[in-house]
Amino acid sequence: MKLVPLILLALCGVASADEAAETATPAPSSKSLGERTTGMCIDREIADRLAVKRKRRGAVDRLFVKAQRHEITVGGGYYSSDLFSGTYIVGGSYTFHMTDQTAVEFGGAMTHANADVVRAVEDDRGEILADDYARVLFAESVLIWSPVYGKLRFGGSIIHFDIHVDVGVGVVDSSTSRGAAGVAGFGMKLFAGKAVAFRIDARNHTFRQELLDERFLVNDAQVTAGFSLFLPFKN
Repeated sequence: MKLVPLILLALCGVASADEAAETATPAPSSKSLGERTTGMCIDREIADRLAVKRKRRGAVDRLFVKAQRHEITVGGGYYSSDLFSGTYIVGGSYTFHMTDQTAVEFGGAMTHANADVVRAVEDDRGEILADDYARVLFAESVLIWSPVYGKLRFGGSIIHFDIHVDVGVGVVDSSTSRGAAGVAGFGMKLFAGKAVAFRIDARNHTFRQELLDERFLVNDAQVTAGFSLFLPFKN
């Protein structure tokens, strides 16, 4: 029976040989020593569990860190206009990531008024537009919030990603509109290595547009894909 407390002490790593000699007199009873040792084991187990929970609640290690880094993006995609047919759009942006969740972005893009719809308007109104291939320029400044960070399996590899939402203001410059625009959207980044990401964005621009002496409040949408380079190149 006297061996039980000593075995418990050895398992918990509480007592050493020197400590056993110092506490040999007066010798505690086997019952009291066993209860004390068992209690110490339980206390240590509870402490370990609490430590694990605290670690889980803490910051999650990220393989791709965005905080305090600069992001340069180029890309293009599809532009859908309320008053014109869909066409291409190309552009780029600069983003500064204040934290892994928040960033500010400045961007610009270019598209044009689709000639097919312009000709249809001309036929309907009996009027000729001066420029049936008018360019449209966008400049915008948006705040980006990334509330979701995760990973997915693609083939035999693990890809890390985040999902972000955007809101901001912009300016439109075209033959049918010159003025401010509201910008809102969302997107996803797929990270590769330490400095490259593949990016998909969907955004909506709300602004006033004038066509053949009529004014309209339009909501033009765009879906783009692009590649981003992060500076510095390492986390």
